[in-house]
Amino acid sequence: MNWTEAFDYSLLDEEALQYLLDHNHVEGAAAGITKKVIADRGFGGLTPKQLEIFKTHVVDAWLLRKCKCGDHPVEGHELIGLWVNDGYCSRCAERMERDD
Repeated sequence: MNWTEAFDYSLLDEEALQYLLDHNHVEGAAAGITKKVIADRGFGGLTPKQLEIFKTHVVDAWLLRKCKCGDHPVEGHELIGLWVNDGYCSRCAERMERDD
C-alpha cells in the first residue's frame, strides 16, 4: 500500500508546515516541496520523487511525532508546541511547569 493512502491529512497543517520553513527546519528541495504542499493544500500534485523527499524530510522527520510524556500522537498546529517544548506537547509542558 502507498503511504499516502493511509496518511492522516490533519497533519498537513499550514501553520505547522510554515513554522518548519520559517525556522529553517526544512531546507533545499524539501523546503520547495513543502511550499508547494502548502500552496496546493495537499500533496496530490507531487511527483513520486517529490513525494519521497517530502515523506523523508517532512512527514517522517517532523510530522509523525508523539509526546514524550504521554506517548500520545500530536497533530496539526499542536505540533509546533511539541517542537518548541523539546518533544512535549503544550498540555504536558504546561502540566510539568505547574508541577515544578
